[in-house]
Amino acid sequence: MSQFERIAYLDRAMREGGGARTAEVAARFEVDARTVKRDIEYLRDRVGAPIEWDAALRAYRYTKKFDDLRFADEKALIVHALLRGFLSNEHYVPLLSLELLDEVSRRVSRDYRRVADRVRYLTPVSEEVALEHFTIVVQAMALGLELDLEYSDRGGAKSVRAVEAERLVNYSGRWYLLAWDLRKADFRTFHLSRIEAASLSRRKAASRADEASAHSRDQAAEAYLQGGFGIFKGGTLTQAAIRITGRAAPLVARQTWHPSQTIVEGVSASGEPFSELRLPVADWTELLGKVLSFGPNAEALSPPAFRKEWKAAIKAMGELAGRGSTSIP
Repeated sequence: MSQFERIAYLDRAMREGGGARTAEVAARFEVDARTVKRDIEYLRDRVGAPIEWDAALRAYRYTKKFDDLRFADEKALIVHALLRGFLSNEHYVPLLSLELLDEVSRRVSRDYRRVADRVRYLTPVSEEVALEHFTIVVQAMALGLELDLEYSDRGGAKSVRAVEAERLVNYSGRWYLLAWDLRKADFRTFHLSRIEAASLSRRKAASRADEASAHSRDQAAEAYLQGGFGIFKGGTLTQAAIRITGRAAPLVARQTWHPSQTIVEGVSASGEPFSELRLPVADWTELLGKVLSFGPNAEALSPPAFRKEWKAAIKAMGELAGRGSTSIP
């Protein structure tokens, strides 16, 4: 039995059962009393749990409400499912060791371990990772060197870029590189599968010249990642407004599309429920696709440029449908 499992049990006993008795815990997990007391000290000193010995109960208990470890078993089960789903994709197996899954499995409680194989996470999209490019990017970050890229954007235009690699991000099953573009003097996001060639430069990355520079760049990179909706965040942020209606409205009301979003729920004049979502966006492409995926249950309200693109996309789809095809009955 792992320490994590014992700590989760101690927390549950003090939170729900009124107290934890050393002898009972030791017998359940087949450890000595000193091990249990060390676990209690860890909870109190490292986790900050408000624990005291109650002489009347002859047990350890919480002196006040403490929910930091609530649902610890369930969270471990979710992490196990996420990791297993990630490893089930053959493209990712070379990047991760199955030993990691075994380690997480040991952190799932004995009761939940029986159902762990029945809790699944399926990646919505996956694509093959170009390991040679992935490796070079990681080496550039580890050695603090600039990176030379040959890149093809989503429109097919090719370019050569000198960048400082800052973050590798897996977003919706796809890998992206967040880098500082030296020519543009700004952050840019590169889809890893569109990198046609990558090589390490002998030039040192200026952002890694000293601790202060590295700290400043790291803060800027994290702020950039928390910018507008989606993975492509370059450009000026604009507030977008979307109205979701029908059965999708209450579902969207419970979703988080962006940390700084706002959602207003209401009922239209016709009695139909709606959720109006507002969030910052710099690039409309991804948001437009998401809105269109709701079909007639989503409307792009503002800004005018976004609404215009939404209308144009609907018109183009209507023309395509009206054109007919011999391959579709």
